[in-house]
Amino acid sequence: MNTMRFWALTVGVVSLLLLQPTAQQAKPQNAQQVLNRMTQAMGVAQAAKIRTIQIAGVMQYPAQGIQARYEMLYKAPNKILVKTTIQGVGEVLQGYDGKVGWAKDPIMGLRELKGAELEQMRQSAESGPQNDIRKILRNPKLTGQEKVGNRNAYVISAQSRLGSPIKVYIDSQRYLPLRIDMQAATPQGNLNIAIFFEDYRKVEGIMYAFTTRQSAAGVETVTKIERVRHDAPINDSVFRKPKN
Repeated sequence: MNTMRFWALTVGVVSLLLLQPTAQQAKPQNAQQVLNRMTQAMGVAQAAKIRTIQIAGVMQYPAQGIQARYEMLYKAPNKILVKTTIQGVGEVLQGYDGKVGWAKDPIMGLRELKGAELEQMRQSAESGPQNDIRKILRNPKLTGQEKVGNRNAYVISAQSRLGSPIKVYIDSQRYLPLRIDMQAATPQGNLNIAIFFEDYRKVEGIMYAFTTRQSAAGVETVTKIERVRHDAPINDSVFRKPKN
């Protein structure tokens, strides 16, 4: 065996040995350990270095045959704007400038968010597009494992900052969120929703679920990301409540 081949083989064996502790890493014993591993898998530390994020894509309502286009703008640490143009309905806007949350749509017009709706918008802004759900969970507890599709998942039960129940399913191998069951605040009251995260892809060290499926009150919404852009200039004014 020549020297170079022997060296390559030696390096390969050493690399495998170095990987052994990770492969045999002890199973997490509590919710915080699972959430910490999720944070590493999602690239949250890398995301903290990014100041702005632009995401654009499509939304589909399969049963209704309706399609929409959306754009989400995020600016650290807590500003967010979601613009959705729905076929046959028009433009729907939701924003939070760090203090004031607001919504504007063709049916209800422009309104300032209060109570649970405002808190929900604040949580969306603070958790960011990477779903750093540690920021919105209260009293998380590891309650077992369940299947989500064909994946095994750790189940974490917790409460939101408003006290409503949240259940998070995190892949037991990849430590990526697979599903969240929670209550969403709407003008008509709380609505139970289930959100499924699929097709994870890494963009500049950060994991994004490029397909999200949401089920609420018998209506399914499928959201697909087409483009992610980091650190593009975004003026603070776009997040503020419009004058009319």
